[in-house]
Amino acid sequence: MKPLCISVTVFGGYTKFIPYYIYSILKSYPDYYVKVFTNTDLSSGEKTCLEMIEKNLSKNFRVYERFIKTPFNTKQVGKMLRFLIPYNQYKDFENVYIGDVDFLIVKEKPSLLDAHLDHCSKIKLPYSNQIRPDSNRLTGLHFFKTQPYYKKMNAIINFYWDNPDKLQNKIEKLKGNEQFLYDMIKHIGFGKLRTYHYRPHHGFHLGVIRNGPSRFKDYVLNGTTHKFHQLPEYQTLKKQLSAYYNDPLFKNMINVHPIKEILLLEKQLQMY
Repeated sequence: MKPLCISVTVFGGYTKFIPYYIYSILKSYPDYYVKVFTNTDLSSGEKTCLEMIEKNLSKNFRVYERFIKTPFNTKQVGKMLRFLIPYNQYKDFENVYIGDVDFLIVKEKPSLLDAHLDHCSKIKLPYSNQIRPDSNRLTGLHFFKTQPYYKKMNAIINFYWDNPDKLQNKIEKLKGNEQFLYDMIKHIGFGKLRTYHYRPHHGFHLGVIRNGPSRFKDYVLNGTTHKFHQLPEYQTLKKQLSAYYNDPLFKNMINVHPIKEILLLEKQLQMY
């Protein structure tokens, strides 16, 4: 059994982030594995970058193009689908972390895996997440122990795959994928989740960079104390991110497949 699979579902234009996400994970944690599920084909530049990663860094990943099909191939339904990936995709992994593709993951101590396992132990649950304040929503970054989690969740996951109309009805009643996950997790319960808070970003959220330099500064300076970011100290974060930009493989990926967020982040790291 492999220790951890990091999994993302990706729609439309967000496929541009896939090579950078995979690179950052496997550069930080070579023993992890990455699975990506898309609703479309990758571009030639994206595919070339994946070939470069496979040749020069690691083969520990797989991208399932057009995995998400009708009737699940809508933005509304698709956001929920990341929580409905069938057990057979994860059966060879002891643990799974469901992430967001527009991140650059960095190495932490304790590691992403060890930290979430410790949180599971504290809250006495087979998953690690956090309830958003004053809400019935869990966050979209979701960790779980594969066997005990699917023992509880497999029936409901299979039900929604077999009855997409029921999934659509459920979506119409709920407000977003985080509330949908909360509703599903009722089958397991919430243990001591409100007592022990742990829900970090495990890296840099590239979505922040689109909102200008002031938002970047606020994110990296206040992220260490933000309950739902829990970033490393900025100099530590900067050192790791800068190391990516100094890596010949990463540089070649940018040449082949430049994207705005990656280029803007490099400028911000140089300026601040």
